Amino acid sequence: MKTIFAIIALLAACLHLSAQDADSTSLRPTFGVDFSSEVQTDFEKFRNANLLQLRAHVPLSRKLTFEAGALGSLVIGQELDIIDLQGISNIDTDELNIPFALTVAGFTWQPNDHHSLFAGIRRTDEDYFCSETLSLFTTSSCGIFPTISMNFPIGTFPYAAVGFHYAYDNENLRLQASLYNGEGNYRFTGPNNVFRFCPKSDGLFALALAEYRHRGSHYYLGASLHSETDTTPTVWTYAEQALSPDLILLAAYGHAFGSYISCQNFAALGGKYTYKRATFGLISTYARILNTDEFSTELVCNLQLTSFLALKPAFHIITDNGTTKCVAQLRVNIGI
Repeated sequence: MKTIFAIIALLAACLHLSAQDADSTSLRPTFGVDFSSEVQTDFEKFRNANLLQLRAHVPLSRKLTFEAGALGSLVIGQELDIIDLQGISNIDTDELNIPFALTVAGFTWQPNDHHSLFAGIRRTDEDYFCSETLSLFTTSSCGIFPTISMNFPIGTFPYAAVGFHYAYDNENLRLQASLYNGEGNYRFTGPNNVFRFCPKSDGLFALALAEYRHRGSHYYLGASLHSETDTTPTVWTYAEQALSPDLILLAAYGHAFGSYISCQNFAALGGKYTYKRATFGLISTYARILNTDEFSTELVCNLQLTSFLALKPAFHIITDNGTTKCVAQLRVNIGI
């Protein structure tokens, strides 16, 4: 662990020397703040989930950038009287209130316009499952497929892990590969802190993704591997087909191999339509979790009121074991 951060510190010190020769305007740091507050109801109880996210990009030279991100969460109210195995909200941390946690802290080295390498602390959903169509929906399954997030204690929202992320990008093709500590955390101290890198006890988590872009459409194919006692691979694919500049259809599938896993299959069909400042989305998902088949449908609208303020009402219909429940949400997003 100490060796990894020593290497990162040495790399930063060496490449920082070139900052004196760089254009000062291109080295200007950028900062951002995002706040989301969401009210959820099953028409009997109410629940409020709040998420604050901070981010910073500080260029140290033309090729080296320091990235940082953090979050804080607060959940008010009891659990709703519903069975939602996939989770209806991708900002809800359940009963876990987090005052402050690192989600990104490390250096990105970009030798040219096509290649980049990050080393440090990072969340997997910073780079994976974050396309514009998937990001529209509030269900947790669209933040990362449950065939991954429910089977392994990885560094995905709200947790992070130490690792490396590589990306190659050109006009039509983007390739990504990552290697992380096999368990994610959010604490700063104690044995389960976010800085730990313990492959022997936590295992390793590796991901790879290929994305092909063509005339507004996006096609993804990915795989991951977690080195537990029994190495467990997963595969996933999804496509976002543009029928017009305003209408996009989505199809997704994920599968986890192995016997001792919580979620083996996930599938989704949906789409989105944009009209002026409003974006409407509809998605139906299926997941087999703990030998239970769950079907869920979400209808959502993102209304961009200003450049920094948006409202996102959503309505869910969830069916588990023949029982159907409905949930409504209203989310406010403020981004600066």
